[in-house]
Amino acid sequence: MSKIMKGVYWFCICLLILSSCKKDNTGTVQTSVNNGSLTINFSYRFDSLSLQTDTVKYKNAAGYKMSVSRLQYYVSKINLVNTDGVPYSINQAFYLDAKDSNFSSIILTGIPIGNYKDVSFIIGLDSSMNKTYYLPATVENNNMEWPTAMGGGYHFMKLEGSFVDSTGTWGYNMHLGTTGNAVSITLLNKTFSISSTPANIQLKMNVSEWFKNPSIYNFNTDGVYSMGNATAMQKLKNNGWDVFYE
Repeated sequence: MSKIMKGVYWFCICLLILSSCKKDNTGTVQTSVNNGSLTINFSYRFDSLSLQTDTVKYKNAAGYKMSVSRLQYYVSKINLVNTDGVPYSINQAFYLDAKDSNFSSIILTGIPIGNYKDVSFIIGLDSSMNKTYYLPATVENNNMEWPTAMGGGYHFMKLEGSFVDSTGTWGYNMHLGTTGNAVSITLLNKTFSISSTPANIQLKMNVSEWFKNPSIYNFNTDGVYSMGNATAMQKLKNNGWDVFYE
């Protein structure tokens, strides 16, 4: 083999070696990481009962029979922590609707393969996302817009229905929004594994918790409309910390 041919041969070998690996910003050579996907399915209850919408059958902590006709909200800032304590964050917002099966689950992709133990997220949006027209202009996102005159951005949650007291049947609209009113959720020991096979986990919301812990929300004293009522929204936010359970 001539010297020229030998040079070409070794040059090609070097190119193959370099193309098969990469360096991270510390200079360590590492191969590509295998990833998997996770589907999170959401379901709803009212204490011990499955949630059936548009039915006045549930009793809240204030003693009123009530129904749920609408439950729409965002989940964002999802953080998954593996058993080594290493987090994997998804900086994306997901719209969910308790009455629409098309919005009853979310799919997360690109998750490093491994065993995971904790899940955290917020109900709502942080300041980087809570800006008018920030989210794609879908029908769902457009319907969740918060009035510009009241600060703009989006509704974090719409929880609506009716309740019955001694004077009759009345409507309620529990709307949560404005930056600072997002609800932080942390589920410890929610164990699951990510592999080449798609993984699934279930998260359950107890709608009753919005109205009772740590403070009982009473429609007749706290208000049937929370939008524009900072005190009412703060109460809902404070009660929301444990609405999800395993």
